[in-house]
Parts: sequence; structure tokens; C-alpha cells
Amino acid sequence: MRIAGFVDSCPELLNWLESSGREFPWRYTQDPWTVYATEILLQRTRASAVESIFDEFFTRFPSAAAVEDQSEEELRNVIRSLGFVNHRTRSLQEAASLCLETSRGKPPCSLEKLKHPWRVGDYSARATLMFAFDDVQPLVDANFARILARVFGYDMPVQPHKSENVYELVSSLVPDEPGLARAFNLSMLDLGAIVCSPESPACHQCPINAACQFYQSS
Repeated sequence: MRIAGFVDSCPELLNWLESSGREFPWRYTQDPWTVYATEILLQRTRASAVESIFDEFFTRFPSAAAVEDQSEEELRNVIRSLGFVNHRTRSLQEAASLCLETSRGKPPCSLEKLKHPWRVGDYSARATLMFAFDDVQPLVDANFARILARVFGYDMPVQPHKSENVYELVSSLVPDEPGLARAFNLSMLDLGAIVCSPESPACHQCPINAACQFYQSS
């Protein structure tokens, strides 16, 4: 794998994020509850759908305590448009209880504890640590896996988010400085959503195509 070539392309990738990356309201906060709850809302749905309810959700549920204070029906009504209402409601309620029981209303700074609520997995927990606590983390989702498979010609496992080898690869690429790590992760998320799509990727627009085996061989 040509890791050095990919690393050399990182400045172009970060510049691309600055000029072409997506803007969402949760990217402008490091409030731990907001970040944690948003990661749960983002599970198995489009970011634009979460954006459409973001203000209403955090007006009604600005803290973990607010989730427990309000009725379950109010919570369900706010998140209904996202789908998977039963699982999302349970995850949010258990996340709120976790915050109130262990960290005075804030999410714990522990990868394993963050995964205690139902259906909160490794990605959501790592993203919370990265974006709320500046704890440098490798993030692995479908976008990351697709980009790395194409760039390096890497034979991805069926479930890359459960592969230690994939996490080791991503860890070797993420910058050590928290601000750069945050920008790197966001740029990879956006690149996968905007340019390196599952079908018909826009390779000619990609800021890292010089390091990409898929592009070079096409």
C-alpha cells in the first residue's frame, strides 16, 4: 500500500474540506451531550434528515436531564421523521441515563462506557470522543472503508468497522494533533459522501486521486 503517497495528499484533502465540505450545525459545537446525541440521531439515516430536526431536538432536549424530564412520546414525535423510532428512542433514553448516572449529565470519556446504551456502537462512541473531547480516534464507517479500499487497493472485510486490521490502518493515517485529526475525519466523511460515492465516483474531482490506485488504474 502506498501510504506515503496518501499522506502527501492530505494537505489537498484538508484544503478541499475547507472549500467544498458540508456544513452541519453539530460541527460547530463540542458540547458533549450535543455531540453524543447527534451521533445517535445520525445512525442509519441521512445527515440532511438530522439537520432538519436538529434545532427542534436540542431546543426540547438540550441536556440528558431533559430527556428524562420529558415524556417518551414527546421524544418519539421529534425524531419520528428519522425512522427506526423504537431503537433510536431507546438508545437516547439509555444514553441520557448513562450521562446522569456516571458523569453528572455529560457523556463519559470512556470508549467502552459510551457503548453501553442499546445500539450505540464503536463508531458513535469514537466519534463522540473525537468531536466532543478532542481524543484522537480512528473512525471507520462505510465512507472510510470505500475510500481506503479504492486508494490502497485494499480488500476490505465484510464488516470493516469490526476489523482490528482496518482500525490499525486508519490509525496510521489520522494526524496526532486533535484539530488536524478532526479535520481529517470530517474530510474523509465528506469525500465519501460527495465525491467517492458507491456508484460512479467523481474521481476527476477528488483531491487525493494522485494517490489512488482505483483512479490510476481506471
